[in-house]
Amino acid sequence: MPKMPLDRARTLAILLCSLFTMASLLGQGVNGGKQYLTGYLSQLEERFNVKFSFLNQDLDELQIKVPPKDDLPGILNALGEQVQLEIEKLNERYYAISLRESLNLCATVLDNFERNTVSGATVRVLGESTAIITDLDGHFQLEGVNRDAKLEIRHLGYKPLFVNAIGLVDTSPCHTLLLVPNINRLNEVIVYKFLTEGLTKQADASLEINTDQFSILPGLTEPDVLQTAQALPGIKSIDETVSQINIRGGSNDQNLILWDGIKMYQSGHFFGLITAFNPYLTQTVTAITNGTSAEFGDGVSGILKIDTKDKLIPKAFGGGGFNLISGDAYAHIPIADSLAVQFSARRSTTDFFNSPTYGEFFDRAFQHSQVQ
Repeated sequence: MPKMPLDRARTLAILLCSLFTMASLLGQGVNGGKQYLTGYLSQLEERFNVKFSFLNQDLDELQIKVPPKDDLPGILNALGEQVQLEIEKLNERYYAISLRESLNLCATVLDNFERNTVSGATVRVLGESTAIITDLDGHFQLEGVNRDAKLEIRHLGYKPLFVNAIGLVDTSPCHTLLLVPNINRLNEVIVYKFLTEGLTKQADASLEINTDQFSILPGLTEPDVLQTAQALPGIKSIDETVSQINIRGGSNDQNLILWDGIKMYQSGHFFGLITAFNPYLTQTVTAITNGTSAEFGDGVSGILKIDTKDKLIPKAFGGGGFNLISGDAYAHIPIADSLAVQFSARRSTTDFFNSPTYGEFFDRAFQHSQVQ
C-alpha cells in the first residue's frame, strides 16, 4: 500500500481539525453572532474554575452575544443586563442564576415597506394599565414589565402587532419592530345614475349624455343640453346663462361646441337665456373637460360635442311641446328603406302675448341697461 505524502497528510489533518472546531461551535449553539447562554456558562466554568447553579428550563432557550470583557464580574454584569438575569454570588466559586420577574424593554418601531420610523404609535401592555407612545424616532422604553406579558403596538394605517415581552429583553442595541401597512381593498363601485338617468362617464374621463334615456334635472322645466352641462363637475356659467359657459376656469370663447361636427358660434337665444339646441333630435352629447384629443384643434378649455340621430329608424316618431316662452315640434319620418327626413321647429309666443315668464326673462336680460 503506497504511503501518503507528508504535505497531503498535514493538509488533511488541518481540514479535519477545522471541521471539528466548526462542529464544536455549532454544538455550543452559535447562531448569527449569538450563542446559547448555557454553553457559554460552561466555558466560563472551565475558564475561571467556578460553578453556576440554575434551572435548565429557564436558560436553555436564551441566546447571548459574548461580552467584550476579560474579568468574570464584568462578564456576569454584562450578561445580567443583556438577558435580564439575577446573578447572586454564593461564595468564591459558586453562583446562583435566576430570571428577573420584571423586565426593562426597549425597541424601535419602523414601517416594513420603506423602513421609515413610526412616531406616535401606541405601545400597551395587555392586561395592565401600562401604555406609552413612541417618540419622533419611533423609539420606546418600558420598565418593570412582567416577563410573561405581551405587548400590543397600534398605529393608524397599520395592522396591530403583538410581541412577547421576553423577546425584547436585549437592550443593547434595542430591537427593531416592523409594522405592516393596513391596506383595505374596496369593492368596485359602479354609478349607474350620475345626476340623472342617461348620463355616463366614459373610459377617457368624458361624460356622455344619452338623450333617449335623459330625464329632467331638478330646477329645470325641460331637458336642456347646455343647462345640464352646467351641473357637471368643472362646468359652470358665471352669469347663469347658457351661452357663457366656463369649463375648468376658462372663458366661454375657449370652448368648442360641435353640432354633428359643425362648429357652432352661437349657442343661445335671447341674450343667452334660451338654448338653441333641440334635445329631442339629439342622440348623444359628449362633454370633454380633460385630455382633449388632437382631432379637436380648437377646444382649449373644453368641448361639447352634440350628435343627432345618424341611423335610419323605420318607424316614424315625433312630438311637440309648449311653454310660456315658446312652442316646438319635431318629427322623424321614413320615406323609403334608405331615406328618412328629420325636422324640428320652434317659435316664441311673444308674437301673440307676453307671458309673465317672458317678463321675468326680459327684466333679467335688461336689468343693467337703460333700454325701454
